[in-house]
Amino acid sequence: MPEGPEDDIPGQAQRRPQTTAHDHLLRIMFGAVSARAHLVRIHHGWQEILARHQETPEVMHLLGQMSCASILLSASLKYEGSVTLQIHGDGPVRLAVAECNAALGFRSTVKMAEQHPTPPNADWQTLVNAHGMGRFSVVLDPRTQGGSPYQGIVPLHEAGLAQALESYMDRSEQLPTRLWLACQGDRAAGLLLQRMPSEGGIGNAPHHDDQGWEQLLALAATLTETELLGQDSQRLLHQLFWEASPRLLEERAVRFHCGCSRQRVGRMLQTLGQEEVASILSEQGAVSVQCDFCNTAYEFDAVDCAELFSQAKGSASEGPATLH
Repeated sequence: MPEGPEDDIPGQAQRRPQTTAHDHLLRIMFGAVSARAHLVRIHHGWQEILARHQETPEVMHLLGQMSCASILLSASLKYEGSVTLQIHGDGPVRLAVAECNAALGFRSTVKMAEQHPTPPNADWQTLVNAHGMGRFSVVLDPRTQGGSPYQGIVPLHEAGLAQALESYMDRSEQLPTRLWLACQGDRAAGLLLQRMPSEGGIGNAPHHDDQGWEQLLALAATLTETELLGQDSQRLLHQLFWEASPRLLEERAVRFHCGCSRQRVGRMLQTLGQEEVASILSEQGAVSVQCDFCNTAYEFDAVDCAELFSQAKGSASEGPATLH
């Protein structure tokens, strides 16, 4: 990355002490170009995920990138639901999931295919699309707004995760978007650069500044993985984009968060049906469920299961709720 001025980005979060230790997302706009950028850094939250998975560095590199991408997409979309990236692979990675909610609480997990050992230095295609049958989707779940989940299919771009999501954003949001994702050891990071709609623009930025957008892309392309992962966030963005007059809009905390609960697991058992649950009880004496994201174990014995289905029958007999 070319050397720029040492000053930090002007903006409302300027007074906060600078650190690379905490997990955060910075959102900036540009005074010279109608575009915005988001930078995410995860360290403590990523360590939570590392502690629960013992996969190869190549696999965890992919999961770290997916985690950062889910956070960046969640922060860029204007709704209160969650964003889930989900890959059903046909190589060593059988399933990889990264999810982020509107409060920037994220979680992620990976399941490996036993019959496909991970080769050393495996690339993106080898991990998830070895035979061309891998599937990648983005699920937008606006349940807090009373909506239904929407699933968009993402072609598994051969160049990597970032390029696959860029194509998805260009198509679904119709906003030119570029992503840079990095993961190494106990840290992961990502940068999203997005051109804004011409209607209205941002601030006093020109509406059709093709040259300015291309310049932003050229500047971002000089960013190294080491800089993305380690350099102070505000200083990094200022040194990278100072010619485009970056301004810090906000800094938000990011954290590992798993929304699993005994109540949610109970609802899942109810959907299995009483006959299926009774069969498990007969074989094992109890129904044991472990969360794939946080490894929390939940156990339901015969009395617990009987109460679950008693509650379900009671709710059904009451009929639908009405508003008064």
